[in-house]
Order: sequence, then C-alpha cells, then structure tokens
Amino acid sequence: MSADAVRYNSESMSEFKTSIDGLIEMLTSSEADKGKMKSDPVTRTKFGGGGAAWGEATSVYDSYNTVLKQLTELSGLLQDCLEGLGIAVVASKDGFEQMDDDVKRKMINIHDRTWDAKTKADREAGRTTPENGAGQTAGGDGSLQ
Repeated sequence: MSADAVRYNSESMSEFKTSIDGLIEMLTSSEADKGKMKSDPVTRTKFGGGGAAWGEATSVYDSYNTVLKQLTELSGLLQDCLEGLGIAVVASKDGFEQMDDDVKRKMINIHDRTWDAKTKADREAGRTTPENGAGQTAGGDGSLQ
C-alpha cells in the first residue's frame, strides 16, 4: 500500500463525516430508530386466538418478537457504527490522544457494545471466541488507550 493511499485529506474526510452525520440523522428520525421500533409493541392478542387458544398464533407472535428485537439491536449497532466512523474521521485528523475524555469514553462504549453484540452473535451461531479477548484492539492487549 502506498503512502498516498492512507494520506489524510481534510476535505474528503470532512465530506465523509458530513455524510455519516446525515446517515445518523436519517436513521434516528426514521421509523428504524430503535426507540421508535419499541414504542408501539404488538400484543399477543393481535395474532388471534386469545388466551393461547390458537397455538400457531403463539409461534407467530414469538417469531415477531424475536425479529423485532433483532431489528432493534441492529438499528442500535448501525447507529453506533455510523457514530464511531464519524469520531474516527475526527480522530484521523487530530489523533485519539487529542480527543476530549467524554468522546473517548463514547468511542470505548461503542467498542464495548459492538464487541458484546459480536460475542453474543458468535455464541448463538455456535462459533467460539477467544477467552482472553485477543483481537479487540490493534495492540492486541485487550485494552483501549
């Protein structure tokens, strides 16, 4: 890889950050926002056969809840991803060390939520993850600076 391929360009980074900010705004103002997805839950009786009289409706309702939960989690992870990209763009200019402590904490929290979601997905899919947490950071020491 050439040095030009990773050279910082403030104009393109600013445009990229503006695009990321726009995507975050679009996501949070749409029906895909995780808060909006949870705000109008569908009850079991909407699937017919109240009082569990129709067993298949219970299965459909359980599937609906599972999918809704997964979509809500995905929405949150996408929002975290976009926000993390925006922070990374700023950090590419000034460096992580120059960022405010609250922004550093926000990035660390995004990392932790993402890592937890990956671990959960791996466990549910029957994949195993390293017990020591190796690979969480570029330094491989399991900590964020």
